[in-house]
Amino acid sequence: MAADHGELLAEMATVGRLSAAERLKHAQKRRAQQLKAWTQMEKDAVRGSRAKADKKKPRTSKVTFPDSVTLLDAAARNDVEEVRLLLNSGVNPDLVNEDGLTALHQCCIDDFVEIVQCLIDAGACVNACDSELWTPLHAAATCGHTGLVQLLIQAGADLLAVNADGNMPYDLCEDVATLELLEVAMSEQGITQSRIDECRGAKEATMLADIQTLVQSGADLNAHDDNGTTLLHIAAANGYISVAELLVTNRAELEVKDSDGWTPLHAASCWGQIQMVELLVAHGASLNAKSVLEETPLDVCMDEDVRAKLMDLKHKHDAIMKSQDRQKGTLQKRASSTGSRGKVVRRVSVNERSSLYRREHQKEAIVWQERDRQPEPHDDDEDRQTDNELKIASSIGNGETSVSLASSVPGELWTGSGLMDRSASYQLSSAPTSTSAEGDAVDSMSREKSHQTLADLKRQRAAAKLNKYPAPPPPVEEDGDPPLLKLRAPEEDQTSSKEPCCGLMYHWRSGARIQPAACGGQRRRGARPGCLRAPAVRLHLAVNGVSCRGKVLTLDSMNPNVRRVEYAVRGPIVQRAVQIEKELREGVKKPFTEVIKANIGDAHAMGQQPITFFRQVLALCSYPDLLEDNKFPEDAKKRARRILDACGGHSIGAYSASQGIECIRQDVARYIEKRDGGIPSNPDNIYLSTGASDAIVTMLKLLVCGDGRDRTGVMISIPQYPLYSAALADLGAVQINYYLDEDKCWGLDVSELRRALNAAKQHCKPRVLCIINPGNPTGQVQSRECIEDVIRFAKEENLFLMADEVYQDNVYAKGCKFHSFKKVLFEMGPEYSDSLEMASFHSTSKCYMGECGFRGGYMEVLNMDPEVKAQLTKLVSVRLCPPVSGQAMLDLVVNPPLPDEPSYASYQKERTAVLAALAEKARLTEEMFNTVPGITCNPVQGAMYTFPRITLPQKAIVKAQEEGVVPDMFYCMKLLEEEGICLVPGSGFGQKEGTFHFRMTILPPTEKLKVVLQKIRDFHLRFTQEFS
Repeated sequence: MAADHGELLAEMATVGRLSAAERLKHAQKRRAQQLKAWTQMEKDAVRGSRAKADKKKPRTSKVTFPDSVTLLDAAARNDVEEVRLLLNSGVNPDLVNEDGLTALHQCCIDDFVEIVQCLIDAGACVNACDSELWTPLHAAATCGHTGLVQLLIQAGADLLAVNADGNMPYDLCEDVATLELLEVAMSEQGITQSRIDECRGAKEATMLADIQTLVQSGADLNAHDDNGTTLLHIAAANGYISVAELLVTNRAELEVKDSDGWTPLHAASCWGQIQMVELLVAHGASLNAKSVLEETPLDVCMDEDVRAKLMDLKHKHDAIMKSQDRQKGTLQKRASSTGSRGKVVRRVSVNERSSLYRREHQKEAIVWQERDRQPEPHDDDEDRQTDNELKIASSIGNGETSVSLASSVPGELWTGSGLMDRSASYQLSSAPTSTSAEGDAVDSMSREKSHQTLADLKRQRAAAKLNKYPAPPPPVEEDGDPPLLKLRAPEEDQTSSKEPCCGLMYHWRSGARIQPAACGGQRRRGARPGCLRAPAVRLHLAVNGVSCRGKVLTLDSMNPNVRRVEYAVRGPIVQRAVQIEKELREGVKKPFTEVIKANIGDAHAMGQQPITFFRQVLALCSYPDLLEDNKFPEDAKKRARRILDACGGHSIGAYSASQGIECIRQDVARYIEKRDGGIPSNPDNIYLSTGASDAIVTMLKLLVCGDGRDRTGVMISIPQYPLYSAALADLGAVQINYYLDEDKCWGLDVSELRRALNAAKQHCKPRVLCIINPGNPTGQVQSRECIEDVIRFAKEENLFLMADEVYQDNVYAKGCKFHSFKKVLFEMGPEYSDSLEMASFHSTSKCYMGECGFRGGYMEVLNMDPEVKAQLTKLVSVRLCPPVSGQAMLDLVVNPPLPDEPSYASYQKERTAVLAALAEKARLTEEMFNTVPGITCNPVQGAMYTFPRITLPQKAIVKAQEEGVVPDMFYCMKLLEEEGICLVPGSGFGQKEGTFHFRMTILPPTEKLKVVLQKIRDFHLRFTQEFS
């Protein structure tokens, strides 16, 4: 092993000179060697322990290895079948080796996409950290595996995860395509520089808060762990300036040593924390302190900039000591020189004294920088400042000059205020003024490096890496163009290239505990084997170069959950469709004359006619004077009067009770009883809502709670209706995906539910199961047997069941029938009906009505705790009440004309015609799609959508990746541009890896639907030929 370690050390210098591709191959080779050796060690250990037994009797059992060894070995060999077998047998996908490496880490290094998908499906944690806080996304981004990066992001990988070096995945990425993908993802999530800085500084802020608590409680700030490490050691090694200042201010010992004899200055020097070095020395830390191995801070420092700083400080210190030695023989002091600064220092507080020392140190640093530009002084006393140097320091104090300290603090600029400006500076320059010549104050180098496009940004980023200085910000626009949102040139974080600390770099946890990273306790001076590093890059958003921080509400300060919300049904393709419609109105020539929006289940927008009786009653409610008009039937007038009598002031313009108008809730209860064969329904359990969506989100608000592994997990089907994923993102809940079986007509298997649940228990607390029946977007209708299995599963696992049944009238296929979950629940007996907590939902927007705009809906809750129910009532009260017009529409849906009423015949005729037309269009859609090569479509058993599977040529997939979009999005966007057909890509609903779909509504009139289907057929054939 010692030989192997020596070989690694010898290779480090060579590895640093390799290209990215060569370093990747080298890393993979080393990892394979490590795993092989590790596996062999396990085998040898087992053989050794059983050697004697083997000699006495023949072996009767096979050698077994720990699950972690087996899983990682199979993953490293890209053995997909063995990995699946292990996962299906219940092996935890998050098992780790001694370095904290999971199988997901390993496969992200080796680009084993299929195994990564298997692990994610099995519930592997995509944000698992190894011993140096690297996540799988760090590994995939570092190696430039674009497909894996996209897959991990879709699975919820944290783009802002910070490893032990302070690097995020974006910082480590050198591959152009992967970098662009990360940039797009960060932009979509609203990630700004302020948020990045916040994440980088989170640990420091936590440690600072904990130490402030310790200070207030009077705790000993010099306490140490078993290795002798103190809080100041930790702050010094990590470069936590604010923490170190607080510790020093509260008299933390500067010369305290750990078990190896290292002082905090040793730690700061070793890990290249140049500002920390300056701070510690300014407060009196000894530059000559020696460790157990007789090493000074200068001896353990490997960073050239820090070494130069240490040498400057040592030179300065020696000069001061020499000056003091010359004055020791003086018997008298002049009154004017009796240490005015010393008196001030002795009188001021510790905090003020620290500030004074820092200001003096800043001036001294500037002076020493100037000395490099001037001839060497002939005076032996090198500590004495010249008049010219004092003038420079004075002008800095007056804010007249800014000086770059390239040799002392790389990439940072001291300003007149004493603060650090992270912008670039290449020379001494006068402070900017507010005159008209401000635009001319930008130096030529800044002008040369300014950029407007992403390509320029990339070139500038590369130049910044090569030249080791940050790129300048873009100049302020001087023309009259509207303000543009621009990316400033990324600034190189000089501290990010420092090596991780393996013995001293402790991770600070809340609670003022010191926990070392699991790195074996050895301090290393080489690069991490197998890891490719790049300087950290920071992004800044500005409008014409002016910061947006003046706004109270910005992308950085808004609710981060909202930024994560996505709703594909009205996503980029729909937005583009709206633009195309506008272009057509303006006379822009297109290969089509209209945009057909088949993306959303909006029946009336597709041309479906409303039910006459419904609109008559709503017209009467909206304009009661019509009650005197003989054109309206008497049953419509009677229904309108009943609704108006229940409204405040006999007007649907008045607020109602928050739970909904009581007589309408009673009608809903009677409707449910009739639908379910007489099973009772209590109006008090009915909550009217603004469509079913409002009720679903309200119920999720009640259910979501907890943090970390106790966060609420919500099981949703994949493919799913995006309302659920959007609501869960908004509420900060954990989305647990269970997959419908496309090969079984999108059937639901309880074994899949159990797999998803068991995998999710590793990182959250599953509490909710959501079922959509009939299904959206897949159109399947659940059988009674399936519903019974789901109810048993929910009861066994103590889950709250949410039954989304808004398509209950939309059942077309022979042999299929809608069964409400409540009806099946009660028919299964008291064992289930008395205990299983459930909420079911219905809406006026779907079925045969299609009254989307009225936003009517209801929710019925069962077996809810009375105290929780009171909270639910309070929650719905906050939004006052659902639209009263929507409540009125709902009343008509659940209480339509009776057979003995005048409107019954026309109502029945219209309802039957709508449902018959939908059934015919469902059949037509399935048949047409299944005649197209490369498109397969399951029967549309119910609902209003079809979700066909499309086979895309590999060239099309590659082209989509080059353009930074998922393949089915590329397909649907191209369809829109060429044929004017607006569909939703399957990726917006979720789908199994490697499959592609789109969702299309069957609502257009039959003749128009035939045109749509023919256009899709022609396009698909043309698309396939183009990319084959």
